[in-house]
Amino acid sequence: MSFYIDTNIFDYSALAHPIYGKACKQIIDDIQNGKIDAYCSFLVPIELLGSLAEIDVQKASIALAAFFSLPINMIQVDEWVLRDSVSIMLESGVTYDSIHAACMRRKGLNTIITEDTKHWAKIKNVKIVRPLDYAGLTRSRK
Repeated sequence: MSFYIDTNIFDYSALAHPIYGKACKQIIDDIQNGKIDAYCSFLVPIELLGSLAEIDVQKASIALAAFFSLPINMIQVDEWVLRDSVSIMLESGVTYDSIHAACMRRKGLNTIITEDTKHWAKIKNVKIVRPLDYAGLTRSRK
């Protein structure tokens, strides 16, 4: 199973979020153990560092090192991705996440694991798996 992993999954795990933290840690464990094929653009570690550094720079440093220790397929953000993101943005009204969506399209991915349903529900041809739904999805595919 191949998934694009949104930044909030790493944020919620690093912060031990009271609702999503445990589920997000399971997703990261499954990436580490090769149970899922994970993809991220280079925007994800940038966002991770930025969001966590506002809360705790030490946690941000640890989370970034942990992120880069994972077997994640990294997607470059280049001119093609940015031009494609404009078409997604114009179609959906979604601004920043259109760059992530263009990265997904570049790799032929159609499923994202995220809790950000507000933005992602507006982008066509993308299936959303929420962290709390992830365990049931992976159990049903075994």
